Amino acid sequence: MIDRDLLAYEPMWTTERDRWELHQTSLGYLPILKGDPPVAELICDDGLADQVIAKMLAAGVAVVALPD
Repeated sequence: MIDRDLLAYEPMWTTERDRWELHQTSLGYLPILKGDPPVAELICDDGLADQVIAKMLAAGVAVVALPD
């Protein structure tokens, strides 16, 4: 069962998937809403953030590797 908090982020890997990308840093992944300027989606709950990122990766959301 998916909890209600995770459902709030569902468009990031479903209906709005093409509007998002994951920036890969040395600390992990950061969900970014593409645009001018791009906007980071900060999720303060680490467990929820991990779930969102896992769903985005599984759905094939683009990953951008940032230089160290």
